[in-house]
Amino acid sequence: MMTVMLFNNIAAAQSLNDTGKTQKINIETNDTAMRYLAAWTALAVYNDKLSLLARSILQENGWQIDTVNEEMPKSDIKLLLAKKQTESETLYFLSISGTATWKDVQTDLAVESTAFNEENSEFLVHKGFWQYTLDGFFTEKTFAGKTLGEKLADNLRKDKSQKIYITGHSLGGAVAELLAAKLSDMGVAKHQLEVITFGAPAVGNQAFVDEYEPKMNLTRITMKGDPVKNLAQIANTKFVQFSADTQWKLPPAESDKFAHGMLLYFDKAMRDYYDMTQLYAAGNTGSLNNIDYVVNIDFNFLPEIANEEKYIRLALMDKLRHSGKNCLFIEGNSEQAFAAAEKLKARYVVLYQFGAMKLRKNTSNKRYYIDEMRYVYNADGRLENGFNAGTDSNEMTVVQAALYTDRKIDDM
Repeated sequence: MMTVMLFNNIAAAQSLNDTGKTQKINIETNDTAMRYLAAWTALAVYNDKLSLLARSILQENGWQIDTVNEEMPKSDIKLLLAKKQTESETLYFLSISGTATWKDVQTDLAVESTAFNEENSEFLVHKGFWQYTLDGFFTEKTFAGKTLGEKLADNLRKDKSQKIYITGHSLGGAVAELLAAKLSDMGVAKHQLEVITFGAPAVGNQAFVDEYEPKMNLTRITMKGDPVKNLAQIANTKFVQFSADTQWKLPPAESDKFAHGMLLYFDKAMRDYYDMTQLYAAGNTGSLNNIDYVVNIDFNFLPEIANEEKYIRLALMDKLRHSGKNCLFIEGNSEQAFAAAEKLKARYVVLYQFGAMKLRKNTSNKRYYIDEMRYVYNADGRLENGFNAGTDSNEMTVVQAALYTDRKIDDM
């Protein structure tokens, strides 16, 4: 599994306009960037080692993180609240974990219909998902006699300019939709409720969908071939999905993987983000004075995964561009990197060399061992440091394996 480097000033990413000049992208109004942020928090709410790493990277990049992990009689509550001040506003994300424990499985399997509110029994919802919503947000009075859900509603009603992004994967996405509907009933305005879900199953009947979809800004993302999103409807034919649906497709290099995992949704969100920002084209727009590092990133990948090189390169450039060092990226070979370093009197040359080996040759299995060699040379051309690490792509994508390997070297 894996994570990539989240850039430090995510609120002001660079892109190229039609004239070739750089311009800022305002992520508060950019759907692709907000989906990428939602994917970060939807990954970080889990408690496995890679999700904890994602959480750590968010904190390294200025996000204030609070978590809730509470086992209740009928629900295993796992929440993450992320907050960051940008140039123009404060961003708030609330992420709800997907299925991770046996109690979560029991929640998924409680597919009976139950009334969403006492006033109108016409609105029916998934009993298990609704119980999780009540347990997680409307049971424990931990905020001066108020529940978390009541506190959220109070804060949003008091400041109509504020909004919250509610996100989650699978079970977490279902709960995110129900929570937004409940907050709407409590007087929170539509423009304050941004809901982004990944692989979420249906949560209610047609009457519920018709009533509450207009009351929230919903981005419902599914992966082509993801079977989990349909399970609730198969088990209870009363349930229907919200009409909003953005369908993603796995890249060819990952097409044999089970299309439901959050890491796959994260990988696609990352690709879309880097395609939008065009960071590679904007990579060398900085000053050529006082260059700290001349960087060359080289690959020896099999043709079947050559398309993954672009995103590995973009993520590494993103990390280095925001490391506080002045970097010049050279597309050519190592000799060109050394020549540029000499001409510009750069302090160091850093060479990245990535390789890939298929784990099961002569099969359709798309699993690879990704290795990285990193060499650091000083201005005189002497090797100062050399590092090597590797990771397989059994439980992650090729891009994630490369970036996770790079993180290993960073931590050496």
